[in-house]
Amino acid sequence: MPRRTRALAVALITLAGTGTARAEETLGTFRLDGLSFISFGDRQLLVPPTGSTIVFRFGTPNEDGSVPFKIQPGDVSIAPIPLPSGQGTLKYQLVAPAFGFVRPTENGRKIEFSAAVAATLAAPEGSGTYKYTMSFTTEAAAASNAQRTHSVAVSGMRLVDRAGYAQIVGATTNKENAYPEPGAAVYTVLSGSFDHVP
Repeated sequence: MPRRTRALAVALITLAGTGTARAEETLGTFRLDGLSFISFGDRQLLVPPTGSTIVFRFGTPNEDGSVPFKIQPGDVSIAPIPLPSGQGTLKYQLVAPAFGFVRPTENGRKIEFSAAVAATLAAPEGSGTYKYTMSFTTEAAAASNAQRTHSVAVSGMRLVDRAGYAQIVGATTNKENAYPEPGAAVYTVLSGSFDHVP
């Protein structure tokens, strides 16, 4: 190979490698704290076990300051949650990758994403899995029960940059045959801290 051609090939390979490095994901682990919970109609509270984490795969920041991210199903590490009755557990998992953004505002950075979730009940009287989609945000979320006779609303907390702290909330209507409160208005508070956010 001629020297000039070889030099050009090396330069192109170097540029390609640089481009790949720029596109690499930056991982940030969101570790849930004791303020996290799931509420069913304001009557049933489930608390995720200590040590629960969610890994956010951050992409390259955009010109407007927003940062895209992805959460893979395997990035959610929440152990089965014991039921209040002591009989059985409820386990939450992602059934597909979730995509969202961290966006700058005049009063902190907000986090938004939508997730396809599977809840699996394991109990002596029976087991089963139901799936639903829930939007998560650091702003506000609301939902009504299936009969539209009761509604819930919950507010999150935008990302505190220095501390990495945030409260991410979501709300939806439980399916009419789902445990533990069929048809109830459900809301979730994911409270915790990131070890890193771009």
